[in-house]
Amino acid sequence: MLFEFFPSRTMTIYIAKMFAVRIIAVLLMLVLVLQMLNLLSESGHILAAKGNGQMELLRFVGLRAPQLISRFLPYSVLLATLITLVTLNQNSEVVAMKSAGMSAHQILAPLFLVALVTSAVTFAFNERVTVRATAALKAWQDVDYGPVPPETDIKTNVWMQDGPNVLFARTITGRAESTHMRDVTWYRRDAGGMVSEIGKARALSRHAAA
Repeated sequence: MLFEFFPSRTMTIYIAKMFAVRIIAVLLMLVLVLQMLNLLSESGHILAAKGNGQMELLRFVGLRAPQLISRFLPYSVLLATLITLVTLNQNSEVVAMKSAGMSAHQILAPLFLVALVTSAVTFAFNERVTVRATAALKAWQDVDYGPVPPETDIKTNVWMQDGPNVLFARTITGRAESTHMRDVTWYRRDAGGMVSEIGKARALSRHAAA
């Protein structure tokens, strides 16, 4: 039954290879264009940080690329499907395949196979690469593309409650008595709402909870 679902081995490889190549080509085109646009909008902020240069731009490209790949791979599969089917139809290959006794589902089966493999690869890529790259890029952006603190226990955009008041810290590193907070804003409130706002570039807290 499985062998009846797919066409011959040669035709399966031919259609699957054509589809896979077009997925990669469309994905590369989308990622390159969007990467250039994103780099143009962010390069000024990256180079504004003291000591940043070409290596930091390349680092941004490396961290941003997995996000673009993860986001636009589904669109690449959709566009590659249309391009593959249009190409087969324009070259009269669909007519030749049907004349040879292939059914419609046998022509589409290699596409389903490649799409299934692509889904599995995408899931593994997102779990192993995209999540880590996104976390690293977010931590870097939260310090305005400056040096990221060497501590591994880094939290970003943290809100804490101090009685009726609220404290916001852009980044928090360390634990317990060695907790360091950067870009701190303290909001003093009463029953009627916020009364005042006090900002501080850096703070040391002995009792901080994320």
